[in-house]
Amino acid sequence: MTGGAPLQMRFTGADLPRLRLRVGDAAAAAGLDEGRCEELVLAVYELACNAILHGGGGGSLLLSRVDDGVRCQIADEGPGFADAVEPLAGAGAGGGLWLAGQVTDGIEIDGPSDGDAGGAVVTLTVRCRSDSRRLSD
Repeated sequence: MTGGAPLQMRFTGADLPRLRLRVGDAAAAAGLDEGRCEELVLAVYELACNAILHGGGGGSLLLSRVDDGVRCQIADEGPGFADAVEPLAGAGAGGGLWLAGQVTDGIEIDGPSDGDAGGAVVTLTVRCRSDSRRLSD
């Protein structure tokens, strides 16, 4: 199956445990092996926490199957990013973005266009193949 949305939900801090479970279930249903599911759940959790802390108290998630894996988009309604953002190595500011980039196969970070309302949109890509980049590597 290509496209489709096996999981679409809005979330706040109270929803984090349910979000983790639902992302893991949807990723497994989309064909990710257990290790890849765990990595995606970790990355999504970090980005959801960022949305809650910096993006207005919550956000939305859209997880869909793509050709050889899963794409997961996390959006919030906060102020967005003032400038282009690069995930930073290590702890501190940008640490969650950095970690999400390490355990997934791709990360895109976008904000509003000029004149648009605020908000950040981060899109993760995880391939189904178990030989993809792994946290343990």
